[in-house]
Amino acid sequence: MQQEIRQSTTTGQVTLTRADGTSIQFSNGGVDGEFEVIITDQATIPALFEKVGEFDGEYSIRGLKLGAATPVVKLSGKYIVYGNPANGNVILAKQN
Repeated sequence: MQQEIRQSTTTGQVTLTRADGTSIQFSNGGVDGEFEVIITDQATIPALFEKVGEFDGEYSIRGLKLGAATPVVKLSGKYIVYGNPANGNVILAKQN
């Protein structure tokens, strides 16, 4: 399984929303601007990515608006968050 969305930041962080509406943030490697978020269940993570945190539970992640639609991916379970300091891209890796 792999999904991709894009986010934009001025704080060098990726933002996730909990089921109760509150937000949590993790470093995307400290890079401002637009970046890609890859949601995967693959165990192998490229060496350029550094572990920046983890979360467990019910969350959603909202992407940049595409035309009239704003993509939202629902997440459930335990994930490890990886950020790439070279370009700000993020991997959310689902754990079994």
